[in-house]
Amino acid sequence: MTVNFMDEETKKLLEKNLEYSQEIYRQTKYIKNYVFWAQIASVIKILLIAVPIIIGIIYLPPLLKGAFDQYKDILGIQAGTTNPIQGLLNSASGGLNLENIDINKLPPQVKALLNK
Repeated sequence: MTVNFMDEETKKLLEKNLEYSQEIYRQTKYIKNYVFWAQIASVIKILLIAVPIIIGIIYLPPLLKGAFDQYKDILGIQAGTTNPIQGLLNSASGGLNLENIDINKLPPQVKALLNK
């Protein structure tokens, strides 16, 4: 009689273990599917960011060069300047070359500031 009882108890435990295993299998399948789609979504996000940047790097400089060529007169850039940005910087500073500044010709207030 005790042997029969143990067999019934073992059978119930095995059935319960089988139910738990099936539930774990369903959850594992769901998690695997979720992780797969999350990886695809992250690749799509990266592509949505990287592709426009790469396209901009490739196609934007010639377009900007054309735009700068059209507005050279308005911006006050010399016609022979190869780099429009450099031309803007030179014209904004009045062609000032900082390497040729004579410190002895500076006002006394500026000399005092430089000596601090």
